[in-house]
Amino acid sequence: MQVTPDYYEMINIGFGPAGIALACALEDAAHGPLETRQCLFLEKNASCAWHPEFLLDGTDINHHVLRDLVTPRNPQSRHSFAMYLKAHDRLYQFGLLGRPASRNEWSDYVAWVGKAFSPYVHYGEEVQEIRPVMEDGQVEQLLVMTTKGQYLTRSLVLSTGSTPNIPRQFTKLDTSRVIHTSRYLSSIDTLDCQGAWSFAVIGSGQSAGESIVDLLNRFPNAQVTSIHRSSGFKIAQLGQFPNQAFHPDRVAYFHKLGQVEKAMILEEVKSTNYSGIDVDESQALYSLFYEGLVSNKPRLALKIFTQIESVSHTPTAVTLHTCDPYTLERNSVSVDYVILGTGYQQDYIPSVLSQLQPWLTLGTDNGVLVEQNYKLTTTASFKPTLFVNGLSERSHGIGEGQSFSLLAMRAGILTHSLF
Repeated sequence: MQVTPDYYEMINIGFGPAGIALACALEDAAHGPLETRQCLFLEKNASCAWHPEFLLDGTDINHHVLRDLVTPRNPQSRHSFAMYLKAHDRLYQFGLLGRPASRNEWSDYVAWVGKAFSPYVHYGEEVQEIRPVMEDGQVEQLLVMTTKGQYLTRSLVLSTGSTPNIPRQFTKLDTSRVIHTSRYLSSIDTLDCQGAWSFAVIGSGQSAGESIVDLLNRFPNAQVTSIHRSSGFKIAQLGQFPNQAFHPDRVAYFHKLGQVEKAMILEEVKSTNYSGIDVDESQALYSLFYEGLVSNKPRLALKIFTQIESVSHTPTAVTLHTCDPYTLERNSVSVDYVILGTGYQQDYIPSVLSQLQPWLTLGTDNGVLVEQNYKLTTTASFKPTLFVNGLSERSHGIGEGQSFSLLAMRAGILTHSLF
């Protein structure tokens, strides 16, 4: 006998920080959509841990703790970072810390908030397909098919986050020796800490820098080659005025611009969040480099103005074939492992929406069109509503990228639009 799928007024895919922030906003809503069990959150992983593969000792977050999951929207929320500290009897001690929260503590905070919504979340349930349910030539509902069940809805929110950015030279390599930082810890934990490993780290941002420091500390006999297309690591733009790019008021300004103007602004402000490291990280990296010169036992090599043209591999090594873009000099580097500190990207058309593409309206960049309230623009015959929650950097600005800056405010807008 065929089982009728359960119906929910809203289904949210992904229960990381963006999805959790939405749950917090829904809880605060006067009409109580959570209490009436109208909402379902689906998370493919076994928990809502924040970047569990890159929780490195000695690393901290790059934003103010008041930009948590709820405070900019509702400073009185029971889910604020201050309430987390109070619940763990660390409020006064944190006040004396004199630095941002560690990445481990912030991940624990996110998990603490997520735990409060366990009754509404299905963990370990990955969405496989989203199918249109047709009636009289129109799409009336959406059928969400997962690894464990099927559900119907008229409102779908994508809180799936960005996807790892894998440079094209590495996309077709079939080897476990190329490791993106999204699976860093589980990949290197299998290696002998005393082994004389050689690593190449690709990238000039925070994740690449933190990988280098961790590798040299974790493996005392390792050699690391840091590879950059540019002149090397740069300090991220930490000034107060450039970081106004993350202010909620910038969203409306950015959204109304044309595609060319948006691309120009993103290029201008990208150093506030990408392709840069903080002052402490720069100091740590240069100290490691300099101490190698002093001891005449360098363990960190820097290769600047180095573009990777192609990559080859054997069962025991990976070889990077490189070119200097200015002198056109070609070389190669062979290492045991390659670490990709190349960050994340947002898909122009989320892959989970592949079966809905005939009804999606695309922009001049062939990506989905996102309205100011985060609703995707669709054709007139498509009656359900689709929203993106954290996949709108191209339409709303850099604050909608890999940042906590607008999580809380965006969750409030989504809740208002949904209910």
